[in-house]
Amino acid sequence: MYIRLDVFAGMLGLRPGDLLHAVRTTGQLDGLPLPARRQVRGAAVMFNQSEAIAFSQRWQARKPEPPAPSSGEPLMSVEAFAEQTGIAPLALWQAATTGKTLKGIPVPVAVKSCNGRLMFEPAAVTQFLQRYQAVPLKQR
Repeated sequence: MYIRLDVFAGMLGLRPGDLLHAVRTTGQLDGLPLPARRQVRGAAVMFNQSEAIAFSQRWQARKPEPPAPSSGEPLMSVEAFAEQTGIAPLALWQAATTGKTLKGIPVPVAVKSCNGRLMFEPAAVTQFLQRYQAVPLKQR
C-alpha cells in the first residue's frame, strides 16, 4: 500500500515542498535515505506505507542538530549575511520569514528584528555557510 507525499510530509512534520525537494535532489532527508516511492498519474509521488512508517520512526528518534551557541559577537544583518554567503538578500529574507529552506538547508532563525530588519547570530551564519557550501554547485 502507498501513501501520498503530503500525508508522509505530515507524519514527519515537514512541508510537502521540502519533502518533494529532497525526493527530487538527493533522495535523502538529513542523511537518511527516503523510503521506496513511485510516481502515479503524472505528478503524484507515493511512498510505500510500511517503509514510510519505519522512516518516520527513525526520523522522530534522530538527534536534531544542536543550534549554534551564542558567540557574543554583534548580530549580523540580513544584508551582511547575504554578502557573506553570496545569496540574494531578498531570497534570504523570504526564507527566514517563511521558514523555507535554501537548497534543502534551513536558514538560521533570526535572533531579533530591528526596525523590520532581521538580525542573525554570526555563529549560526557560519554554520549555515559551511552546510550551504557543501551542497554541490549543480544544486545551488
